[in-house]
Amino acid sequence: MNISQTLSARTSSATTSQTTTQAAAAANPITASINKSTAKLKTQLDTATANLSTLGKFKASVSVVQTSAKSLSSLKDSSTSDEVKKALTAFVNDFNSMLSATQTAAADSSGVSTISRGMTRAMTADFSRVSALRQMGFTKASDGSLKLDTAKFEAAFKASPSNVQGTLAKLGQLVDKAAGKELASDGRINSSMTALSSKSSVLQLQQSALLKAAQQYASLSSASVSSALNFYQSGR
Repeated sequence: MNISQTLSARTSSATTSQTTTQAAAAANPITASINKSTAKLKTQLDTATANLSTLGKFKASVSVVQTSAKSLSSLKDSSTSDEVKKALTAFVNDFNSMLSATQTAAADSSGVSTISRGMTRAMTADFSRVSALRQMGFTKASDGSLKLDTAKFEAAFKASPSNVQGTLAKLGQLVDKAAGKELASDGRINSSMTALSSKSSVLQLQQSALLKAAQQYASLSSASVSSALNFYQSGR
């Protein structure tokens, strides 16, 4: 039985005994205060739970990007154009999925946007590499998403496979490092998740304490009503 049901049960018992008692119970400031606190706690707990779930999904998307980045950095010299293009396309798609997760989570945690920007900066810190990426058809749109012009990529790969692979290997290493920093046990993602988990636990404890208080109050009020009825009946 939750807090509202507990208080409703108390009110129902009063209703069966005396209409005026029911009215008094409904207007009872203690009951109103408990109900208000219950609603506030539920909203806070629901929000914390939703934020934790959203942050968990964002963490998973960062982990996927890290895996794709590692694939880029581990390409072999003997890799074909199709193999390299496949690895790069997977990285682009996974990075864009992470950006979508960022937009979903940004309202819940400002740290998410910071993490996402850090991942992007890892790709653009070296201007010479940025130029090389553009030459192979790898660009960043105004919304931060990545795009790959496959025709330009194939032309660049045909002209110099080693340059393309060297550029992508460095790109993969930097993004892998940036993701690893954020995913570390002391990184911002896990720190935020730990804080949200702790907040949820505190709210659950407060909710349990409020339920106990409601039950005790309901029991006390029922006893008072019963005592009043016995007194009334004995006087007739």
